[in-house]
Amino acid sequence: MTKEITGRETICGLAKADSWHTPVAVAVGEGVLILADNIKVGMDLELDESAGQQWITEADAGVENVSGNIEAYMRYEGFDLWLALIMGISGAPTQLELTTAYSNTYDLASKIDGMFATLAQKKLTDKVWEYPAVKLHGFKLSGEMNKPVKISFDAICDTLDRASATNTAASMAQVTALKKNRIIMNKDTVFRMNDQAAGELLDTDKLHPSSFELTFTRPMDSDFVAGQEGVDEPADNGFPACSLALKFPRYNSENDIYFDDWKNTVSKKMDITFTGKTIEGAHKYSFRILFSNLKIDNPEAPVSGPGKIPYSMNLRAIGADVAPAGMTGLVAPLRIETTNTRTTDPLA
Repeated sequence: MTKEITGRETICGLAKADSWHTPVAVAVGEGVLILADNIKVGMDLELDESAGQQWITEADAGVENVSGNIEAYMRYEGFDLWLALIMGISGAPTQLELTTAYSNTYDLASKIDGMFATLAQKKLTDKVWEYPAVKLHGFKLSGEMNKPVKISFDAICDTLDRASATNTAASMAQVTALKKNRIIMNKDTVFRMNDQAAGELLDTDKLHPSSFELTFTRPMDSDFVAGQEGVDEPADNGFPACSLALKFPRYNSENDIYFDDWKNTVSKKMDITFTGKTIEGAHKYSFRILFSNLKIDNPEAPVSGPGKIPYSMNLRAIGADVAPAGMTGLVAPLRIETTNTRTTDPLA
């Protein structure tokens, strides 16, 4: 057993890249702590099934597929680039009252052509697995009460390089990751929802779910072309899809009304706000998700024994013709607003 490491010693990082197939070095501050690396490398074997032979004796390399997801605890800071590459629109953060707190907004672009990164992970003492070009095209954010929120990022990679001169064991030793400020779903987490046509969201619009799961994905298609290794940059292959699942401990008169909203396809708007520790002054870490137009899908109140009857519903996030009250300029299905200490535009 030589040159082995454990998950405690692995280093994972992501850096914005400019040219598909051309890796860039992951630098200080671009590392992340992960729960699982589920990117799989598969390759078909093209068997020579020609007649005139007793047995197949030859096989050639076929299509190589490098895709999967990376799972982690969601943090108030550290995954800014990851989210920005999926959302498509960001900007320079705004400093709040001359403090170390900065706010930023991530909006959805209709397409994310030309937005990708290099992903590198140390897996032996002297070996780094490098994915020169990675297209992040979706995420799943999930949480339940009084537990850390988790996130999973969907990725399509061009290829795997296990002998890169760009990201090496020596260079990865310099990569650092933020280890604090996990997002926790707790008493300070606020869900609010009302009719899309109603006024701004207020405290009277609060919901009290016990768990949630938000999924956003951009369907992508990737192709192999002659003269280059790995797949070409993935491109859109359908409409982006966004859904939100909410579970409540009990079915009651407050959530019973959503069966009527479901049947009548009433449009809703919603925001979810997570609040963390104080950065400086009156400014706290925050992570807010806004939805301009939600349609309730498949509400349920199943009986499964003598105990309490739970309630759950799925919601489909779609675009809006006009930005609803309190969500200036938001006609896309989704927006993310953050407050942390990051001072630079992740996509710059």
